[in-house]
Amino acid sequence: MKKKLIIDASNIRDGGGVTHLVELLNNITKDTLKFDTIEVFSNNSTLSKINNQNCIIKKTHPWLERGTFYISFWKKKYFERYLKENKDIAVLFNPAGTYTGAFTPHVEMSQNMLIWDKVESDRYGKASIMKQKFRLLNVIQKKAFNSANGIIFISNYAKKTIQTYLNKSISNCPIIHHGVNQKFFKAPSNQKPISDYTTSPFEVVYISPITFYKHQIPLIKAIKKLFKEGYNINLTLIGGEQKGYAEEFNQEMKSDKVYTECVKYIGKVPYETVENYYKNSNAFIFASTCENMPNILIEAMLSGLPILCSNYQPMPEFLGDDHPFYFDPTDTDSCYKNLKYFLENPEKRLDSALKANNTAKKYTWQECSDQTFAYLYNILKK
Repeated sequence: MKKKLIIDASNIRDGGGVTHLVELLNNITKDTLKFDTIEVFSNNSTLSKINNQNCIIKKTHPWLERGTFYISFWKKKYFERYLKENKDIAVLFNPAGTYTGAFTPHVEMSQNMLIWDKVESDRYGKASIMKQKFRLLNVIQKKAFNSANGIIFISNYAKKTIQTYLNKSISNCPIIHHGVNQKFFKAPSNQKPISDYTTSPFEVVYISPITFYKHQIPLIKAIKKLFKEGYNINLTLIGGEQKGYAEEFNQEMKSDKVYTECVKYIGKVPYETVENYYKNSNAFIFASTCENMPNILIEAMLSGLPILCSNYQPMPEFLGDDHPFYFDPTDTDSCYKNLKYFLENPEKRLDSALKANNTAKKYTWQECSDQTFAYLYNILKK
């Protein structure tokens, strides 16, 4: 009897979720894939990014091009019936971690820690729409995880945190790290003293949405203070705006004309061009306080840039406990002091960049794909 993998990617439309799905499927090899077919349900935009292969069948529906209400209705009216038709020959994989139906076996995946972290989700306001969304997703994901035959985690931090919320053991659930595209690779460059940057500024880049848990405001205040002290530094911010925090950010940017000399906000850029910003910068800053596996940080590590990084977990899990440049991104003074230390220590910048660059090489999409499909097939055999 033929064995089938069904992937429910109906809610995957952009960002890291699409990258993971596409890289997972585009790195399939005949030597490791034991399923006879893989059926992927999603919208046309997401499906178009997946390479055409004999083993992959792409499936869609007009309702999958619309909003959450229509997707939910499609699942109840069509998808559950389809799953029943494939009982005993298929395993369902839901990368969004939100399947609460009766089909078994099904495997969920943990990708969003805002669902589980009350302190971080509260930054949006306890009565905000976003907070209510996180609460609802927490209920859905908790139900999905408790009924799942398997769960894939992408960091030790996430697995340890989520275990405390579930009513079953997840000790046998694997940690399968996401990969990083090798196009980002660049060997670290020699680091110069900050005093050498006279005609051209020391270029720092931070790639993340402008939102509460990314903490751009304390960071730009620290940059402004250093610039006023004579440090020739420029921060480039890249990422889309999210309502609420974006208004606060724009208000701060307008509060002092000095910002126009040391901070540049570009907005969201296509994923295909992101590598250019890494390669044209002298350093990278990562100021997030809520991540599962910080893919952007791994990209920066592979790009060979020295990194000033948030001291919140799981960043030290990937960058290493002995990394010399951690700071508290919620505190402007910590941003300022540690950034100053970072600028004035070129040898440590180079040493840390070399170590991070070497560490990042182990995160490959090929390894992620091989481990994921092996695990999913073993779930079907049980």
